[in-house]
This record gives sequence, C-alpha cells and structure tokens, in this order.
Amino acid sequence: MKVQDVIEDFTAHLAYEKGASSHTLVAYRGDLLKWLRMQGVDPDDGEAVVRYINAVDKRMARKAVIGFAEQGDAPRTIHRRMSAIRGLYDYLLKQGEVKSNPFATVQPPKSRKSLPPFVDAATLTDHIEALYLFFEEGLEVGSSDVWNRLEDAFITDLLFQTGMRRAELVSLILPSIDMAQCQMKVLGKRKKERIIPFGALLLEKIKLYLRYRQEWNPLTDRLIVNSKGVPVNEGYVYAVVRRALAPLEQYTKKNPHVLRHSFASALLNDGADLMSVKELLGHESISTTAIYTHTTFEELKRMYNAHPRAKKETKS
Repeated sequence: MKVQDVIEDFTAHLAYEKGASSHTLVAYRGDLLKWLRMQGVDPDDGEAVVRYINAVDKRMARKAVIGFAEQGDAPRTIHRRMSAIRGLYDYLLKQGEVKSNPFATVQPPKSRKSLPPFVDAATLTDHIEALYLFFEEGLEVGSSDVWNRLEDAFITDLLFQTGMRRAELVSLILPSIDMAQCQMKVLGKRKKERIIPFGALLLEKIKLYLRYRQEWNPLTDRLIVNSKGVPVNEGYVYAVVRRALAPLEQYTKKNPHVLRHSFASALLNDGADLMSVKELLGHESISTTAIYTHTTFEELKRMYNAHPRAKKETKS
C-alpha cells in the first residue's frame, strides 16, 4: 500500500461517490500529507506509512489533534484535517486495510463561528450599476476591453442576484437558463441540482451578455467564456470579482463568496424566511444558513440605535 496510491484512491472515491469539490480534494490531500509529516513519517516510504497507519490508536489520534492546535491551526482548519483523516480511515476500513478507525470518536476543538463578510445591498447595487455605465462608454463590439468591462459588471451582478457559488457559475450551461420562466438550473455540491429564480432586470442583463458573447463565436454551451470564446475556470471568476470590487476600499474581503453572503444577507434583511434562503443557497442544513441571521440581527440593532429613544440621554 503506497500512500500516494491510497490518497489518490481515497480522493477519487470522494469525487465520484460523494461528489466532493476540487477544492475539498486538494485540501484533503494536503491535510493527509501534513499529518504524516508531523508524525515523522515520510509519505514516500510506503512501508513506514503502512506501519504507522496500522499502529495509530486513540491516544495517538488525540495527540495529532493537539499537534495541529500547537502549530497554530485555526479550529476550522483542524476540523477539516480531522475530516480528511477520519474519512481516510473509514475508506481503508471498508477496503479491509485497517481494523478500526482510531479517529472515529476523537473530538476536535470547538469552532467559533465568525460572521460572514458581506457588502450591504445598497452599496453593491450602486456599484454594479456604475460598472455597467463604465462598460457602456462608447466602446466598440468585439474589443477585449469592452468584454472585460462587461464581464466585471455581469459576473458580479449574476453572483449577487442569484447567490450561486463560483463553481456553479463556471459549470452553468445555456440550456439550463429558462428565459421564459426566468429561472436557471444549477449543479451544486454533491451534484445536487436546484432551481434559482431571477427577475426582469437580470433577464435584461443576460440578454445583453449573450448579445456580446456571440461576437466570440464560442464553441461551447457554457454561459461564461473569455474573450477567446473559451469556457473559464473558477480562478478566472475569482480574478474578475476582485477586479470589479477593487474600488470598494472600505471592504477588505472582495471575492465571489462575499457576493453569496451579500445575497443571503440582503434577502434576510428584506424579510425572507430562513428556509427559503436555505433552498436558494443550496445548503444541506439550515444551521449553515442560520449564521446569516446574526448579520441580520446586527443590522436590526443598528437600525434600532438610530431611533431617538434608543440612546440614554445624558443629564447636564
């Protein structure tokens, strides 16, 4: 049993059987290699790896968790590393390579949930409109510059109005967009499909984007293409959003996930119920969606503090 073969087999199992994303697979590979190296095991020494994996008991498993914490790993990082190792043992157990999973009952440190970063809806709406105006400043069709300007506006707008993940965006195909019904079908985590509705404004922008898109004669049904008509990857979308949000200097986080957070926060602040937002985001658990209610509560507190009776008067 060679460790590289085991890890590849394990991650292939996660990809095809569990529908794990490419980000998860890369992270898990790194977590497993880091775990072995921290224990003084050379991942290239197959025999040493086999001996160690079979020798680990619950005490050694707990020690590994402590080691992650002592090197400064955040609780969420330790949770992920533990998931990778626990998952590997579960996989080897099913393959008959090990007799037990020493990590099965070892508890990682509690993770303190942080509020997701977001841009308030009014600021983001005004900024997106400004991006479209910048695009419309008399540039000719067929120019890569006009295409970059349009993509800055359209990709940012589409992510904010739908709340989809960037992986869902790059895999979105034209047949999945129903113009008549104003809805689109996206493929989320673990290959789960969901329907996302959209309004007349986004419909107008989709038509605008498609009109310019045809100038590149793309030989693909993927919605998002670059100026050569080639489907883009997640890194491309990340770069577009960072460029588009760069002028918003008051916000430190500028990435596609911030737009997803902004979508959820805007809905909840406008009175949408939690279950509906959960379905739109494609969350498996409502507890994942519930973190946005903390953001909403902070917004409510700010609104209340603006009331003339909210602050205690100071006596002169």
